[in-house]
Amino acid sequence: MPEVTLYNWVQRGWVNARQLPEPPKHWVIWADEAELGRLRAHRERPVGDVRRQLWQGEVLDITVPPTIPQNNE
Repeated sequence: MPEVTLYNWVQRGWVNARQLPEPPKHWVIWADEAELGRLRAHRERPVGDVRRQLWQGEVLDITVPPTIPQNNE
């Protein structure tokens, strides 16, 4: 998957991610098997399906992922 696509999904809140506070501020992204399946299914959909849902005001099939508690290390 192109990095730009993954970054776009991070910005939309479609994947579990957090940015490390120390430079160079890398992103940490995590997913279990069920989450990977959900993301793969979304990635395989034609872009027109997603655009059509947005245009018609429908809720997107890709929902906000479950929040996983973060350790403050």
